Amino acid sequence: MAIGLIGGTFNPIHMGHLLVGEYIRDEWDLDKVIYIPSANPPHKIGGDVIDASYRMRLVELAIEDNPYFQMSDIEFRREGYSYTIDTIRQMSIEYPYEKLYFIIGTDTLFELETWKNFKEIAKEIDFIMYGRGTHSEEEIEEKLWSLRNGYGFKINRSKGPEVEISSTQIRDRINKGQSVKYMIPDILIEEIKRESLYKGE
Repeated sequence: MAIGLIGGTFNPIHMGHLLVGEYIRDEWDLDKVIYIPSANPPHKIGGDVIDASYRMRLVELAIEDNPYFQMSDIEFRREGYSYTIDTIRQMSIEYPYEKLYFIIGTDTLFELETWKNFKEIAKEIDFIMYGRGTHSEEEIEEKLWSLRNGYGFKINRSKGPEVEISSTQIRDRINKGQSVKYMIPDILIEEIKRESLYKGE
């Protein structure tokens, strides 16, 4: 059994996150994809990150119609900051017989060396990377070579589509009263409106 893990602030989760999860699930023949909202992300401290319980609720709503998608509250069960190394190790305990892949975007590729115990992470799990972002193909290949040969990271590349949607863009549009239809599922639009989320940032 093979499982993909997608961690993130999901502030909020959007169609890009969902499209990437489904594309990679099919591309790599994964049995399921688990979305892991960060309870207390160390890299994202600030007033624009809404309460973790709301972010988790939005993820639940966004994935409820896909039988291959699942959400884990693993980072809500720990105190303190949500470090990827701790999440990966706990998921390995919960899924001891499954092949786990950690799914990341290209921008994250260039942040891996700032992660806590990143050299240990290289030994713990394989990665699947999607997208290109603002980096050139040459920059990406150089970084992949450095991580693979310098630290032993096992990073695969997805052929998935480019997704030009960001949570920052969505929050800004909601705050301005602009439409976010087709950027996030309709059920999230209803929930965000009902709870008055992302207003007045």
